[in-house]
Amino acid sequence: MSRKWRALASVACGTFMATLDSSIVNIGLPTLTKEFGTSLSSVKWVVVVYLLAISCLLLPAGRISDQLGRKRTFILGFSVFAIGSLLCGLAPSIPTLIFFRMIQGIGAALLMANGPAVITAAFPANERGGALGTMSMVVSAGLVSGPSLGGLLITHIGWRSIFLVNIPVAIFGLYLAGRNIEDSFRKSEKFRFDWLGAILQAVILLFFLASLDPPHVSWVQFLDVIPQWRWLMALFAVLLFLVFVRVESEAQWPLMDLGLLRVRAFWLPNFAGFLTFVSYSAVSVLMPFYLEQELLLSPSEAGLIMTAIPLTIFFVAPVSGRISDRIGNVGLSIAGGLVGAIGLLAIGGFFGEGISAASSSIQVVTALCVVGLATGLFQSPNNSAIMNSVPPEKLGVASALLATFRNLGLVIGTGMSTSLFDWRQSVSGDLTTALHFTLSIAAGLGFIATFISFIRRRSS
Repeated sequence: MSRKWRALASVACGTFMATLDSSIVNIGLPTLTKEFGTSLSSVKWVVVVYLLAISCLLLPAGRISDQLGRKRTFILGFSVFAIGSLLCGLAPSIPTLIFFRMIQGIGAALLMANGPAVITAAFPANERGGALGTMSMVVSAGLVSGPSLGGLLITHIGWRSIFLVNIPVAIFGLYLAGRNIEDSFRKSEKFRFDWLGAILQAVILLFFLASLDPPHVSWVQFLDVIPQWRWLMALFAVLLFLVFVRVESEAQWPLMDLGLLRVRAFWLPNFAGFLTFVSYSAVSVLMPFYLEQELLLSPSEAGLIMTAIPLTIFFVAPVSGRISDRIGNVGLSIAGGLVGAIGLLAIGGFFGEGISAASSSIQVVTALCVVGLATGLFQSPNNSAIMNSVPPEKLGVASALLATFRNLGLVIGTGMSTSLFDWRQSVSGDLTTALHFTLSIAAGLGFIATFISFIRRRSS
């Protein structure tokens, strides 16, 4: 195996593990709710805080790797992730589990910040779409195969195993990274880390996300007043963003290259990808509740059905990436967005009854395969378009921004879908009605992502 493929395997191991833990807890949310006697609005923060930590730290992690080197960054990421996984597996309560998931998120950010950059640097332009397509397969498969693996582990071993299983994988990842990732460490006395920019972007993200989905965590009493101040937090986020732009424009070693935001070929596909992940996260978060509470399946049975998505992605994503190397990436992105949006409308009963308590397993699996087809068609060419739009010296920050948009989409999608689902279920008293309503909203976001891809085609 050539060095470029060994580098891809190393990055894939860390990326799969980090993204897997974004979703493996989803299938365990009903179990955690019963185990600790808490509500969905509280237990969802076991998922959200992990994604939030990644989102806030991706840009700083990418910048730090410029000084430490990508190889050292990956090794540090695997180590922190293993420690966080051990602590999560030993957590005695929901508050401590939420805190330990934040530690996991720190390790995941170190792993995810530079994956696309390593691959883009290792592969020539005529093979880059296929390589990034393989990584899209790994990312998407990690995000949506968590429920299947988690269901088996919870059923046969217990919920703590979904965290402890990461430890041997992290050890194997340390071995791969140490042997296969080229050391890009370059000692520079002139380098200065942009601490002010890092703190500002983290605070901006926290205020922005809290304004959309305020936390309700009973063990932090003062947070209970936050929903009354949504507009104020949103205003703070906007004001701090203006300060951040000013700071970064004047910084000698800025955290983020603001010039990338003026490149339409870069930010348009990033925004489309963000909306896509917001849309599809509704399926990965809410389908386990439908399968277990409406169809009365066990966690392992529900997880097995959820594997329909990653299996479809496994075949579609690499092919989509290779085709985009030959015919371009815009048309495939549009096709993927349309398939996903129409598929969500069909699942949500817009064209008929949709899925319900009377649906067969075949119908549910078919619906999930459509979601997997859409993900595989869209993500590979969209990611290729993003990474091809920047010069080699900006691959690191572009890679970190791509991952940041993806995780922001997952965080916002998780919060938005659970909030909409809870509200609609409280009004209607019916789980299926609430699920249909939420998936229909998600489909609307999918259509917007498709329209953005169409705009990108016209502009290019």
